[in-house]
Amino acid sequence: MTTHSRRAFTLIELLVVIAIIAVLIGLLLPAVQKVRESANRIRCMNNLKQMALGCMLHESNVNRLPSNGSNYRFVGDPEMGDGANQPGGWHYNILPYIDQGNLHGLGLGRSAAERRETNKQIMGTVVPLFHCPSRGVAQQITSVFTSFSNINRPSVFARSDYACNGGNRTTGWSTYVSKNQTGVIFSQAGTRVQEILDGLSNTYLIGERFINADNYNDGSDPGNDQGWSVGHDYDTYRATDYKASDLATSSTYAPRQDRAGLNIRESFGSAHPATFHMAFCDGTVRPISYSISGENHSRFGNRADGMVNAE
Repeated sequence: MTTHSRRAFTLIELLVVIAIIAVLIGLLLPAVQKVRESANRIRCMNNLKQMALGCMLHESNVNRLPSNGSNYRFVGDPEMGDGANQPGGWHYNILPYIDQGNLHGLGLGRSAAERRETNKQIMGTVVPLFHCPSRGVAQQITSVFTSFSNINRPSVFARSDYACNGGNRTTGWSTYVSKNQTGVIFSQAGTRVQEILDGLSNTYLIGERFINADNYNDGSDPGNDQGWSVGHDYDTYRATDYKASDLATSSTYAPRQDRAGLNIRESFGSAHPATFHMAFCDGTVRPISYSISGENHSRFGNRADGMVNAE
């Protein structure tokens, strides 16, 4: 009777196989990450497209773009309409135009005391459209801010990755609540399309915003501490200030990729490498390089400077 012996793998052969698998995984992983980031960018651009459409529908309905409300102490209130008396910011004001009408009307017809509680509920409500998947961070954050005016103190707030274009502050850089800004959505002013003299395709509408990567989830970043439902604040607004005579200060407003340890709350930016996304007033969404010149970035942020931009 003939017997056949079965030869086993040696340790060296096993290690070689494992090494080959590790190399293949190492080669494949960047490709997988690249595909994932590409898909995330498409979703992010679609988010901006839908929000820009919401802004345009708002303009068609009430003859002006949404305002950005009063200030960080107030959230949207369904009893205050959609004009200068509305304390909520642009996110809140476009809710009826992005299939979130029920959320916008939460508390309608109730007493002021009851609305303080429903406003807290609105503040904690996650709206998926307001999130860029590339950040991949918590959509609700524990609230540490206490000085609200028309809301009972919330335990959490829902955040957004997007901000409106406030433009440049023509009355000085010391306050972000200037009513003389050159952008299209700022404070309680509702800009009319006719006021965008540089053309809808040459003017920023809304875009992605920079956030300190150390403070994605803890609510301690003053530019990411109150959520999407508040009025005019760095949670909902960004600027494009630029002065050739003061480049050091102007650099504060340059767009940038998220970075740990950098406390900048005025800038547009994102978690994406190389470029971030901006929706323009004609509804188009474009990738913008972080290396865009301060002058061109400022021109895109200005609705009526008479300058044609060159990206």
